[in-house]
Amino acid sequence: MADQTVQFPSDVTPEQFFEQFLPLGFEANAASLPMAATAQLNLQFNLTGDGGGEWQVAIQDGKLASTKGSGDANVTFTLAVDDWRDAVLGQNGAGMEMLLPQPKAGRPDTSGRVRELKGTIALELAREEKDPFKMEMCFNNVTAPRTVVRMKMQDYIDVQSGKVHGQEAFMQGRIRVEGDMALLMQIAMMTM
Repeated sequence: MADQTVQFPSDVTPEQFFEQFLPLGFEANAASLPMAATAQLNLQFNLTGDGGGEWQVAIQDGKLASTKGSGDANVTFTLAVDDWRDAVLGQNGAGMEMLLPQPKAGRPDTSGRVRELKGTIALELAREEKDPFKMEMCFNNVTAPRTVVRMKMQDYIDVQSGKVHGQEAFMQGRIRVEGDMALLMQIAMMTM
């Protein structure tokens, strides 16, 4: 959704990002986003810690609107504001692909399938010389089933970009999973 080459100010606040930069980035990149015209999704971002907050992001009719607050969502992302900042600023091994799906040739609009998912995926992504990047994604406000996925951050990025096939990484032991494997498989099918 947001162009990976965008450089945000090092002191960017969540409010600036969600209410200014994200809508502008979506609009600027809408033509290269296969899902932009058809997706109908409500996303919730809950950033914990000092300087965090809650934002609702609605994607409908080819437009993105973001407002401060919380409510029902197809996907609720919960993470520490420091991990969010690492992703937005592309530091400590993180990048925007941690938060938002990036354009990928041939990737269909899966928003309809997202609206049907139920459960929670917790990511714990190991990185060099820093605590793991942790984020929970709760689908359609249903906390169970729950799956915890542990892997190296670079492996996660490689799987998301298509550089590495997720099943291959799992078979090589680069992905460790606890909990409901069926939920993970449903999500994996959407990223192919």
